[in-house]
Amino acid sequence: MTRLEMQLTITLDTALHTTGNLRRPGVDKAMARTAQGDPILPATTLKGFLREKAEILLRAWGHPVCLGPEPDRMCKGPEPCLICRTFGNPRNPSPLRFSDAALIHADEDLSVRAGVAISRHRRAAFPQRLFFIETVPSIPERPIRGQAWCEGDFFDPTTAREAAALIALAARWGIAIGGGKTRGLGWIREIKVNARIDGEPLPESALVEIWRAWREGTHVA
Repeated sequence: MTRLEMQLTITLDTALHTTGNLRRPGVDKAMARTAQGDPILPATTLKGFLREKAEILLRAWGHPVCLGPEPDRMCKGPEPCLICRTFGNPRNPSPLRFSDAALIHADEDLSVRAGVAISRHRRAAFPQRLFFIETVPSIPERPIRGQAWCEGDFFDPTTAREAAALIALAARWGIAIGGGKTRGLGWIREIKVNARIDGEPLPESALVEIWRAWREGTHVA
């Protein structure tokens, strides 16, 4: 088995919101937190973000990709697409495990923002639809940074390198993450990915070689 370990360092230019399952008085959507109360970017949010971007990129290059997230439209046979091989599906679990991203430079005092529900059809505010969400604030001199880990075991180095290349590619393409993206929240400055295979660093040149092959329409089942 081949071991893949990846560190993802996320830098955001604007405030972040990801809805958690805890309640806070006066707030309709409280921020996701750890058991100790620290704000986080959940692993499910990060994994979903990367999967969506990877699907769009591979599909744009003409590769066969299943139509998630509906289970009936995802890979069912013994040879799943690269997306399902990397991120999994209801029938085939992913070999990768993502951690929550601990927000390193998050201020201790979170902010609460007011908002109004908007009718996309009428392009006007709904009456009596004022709501409040909790966010991690960000300022230019002190942007939000988060660190997450992704690790897993693969049958051979080739599939491990493909998974690393897919995640690194998806991390480079994306505007915002989390909730409230259309309201200016969660805008991404950079997602830096460092990968190691069996303890050895994976150089960017190896990733670029795989990306070039994908763009030319090869090496994707």
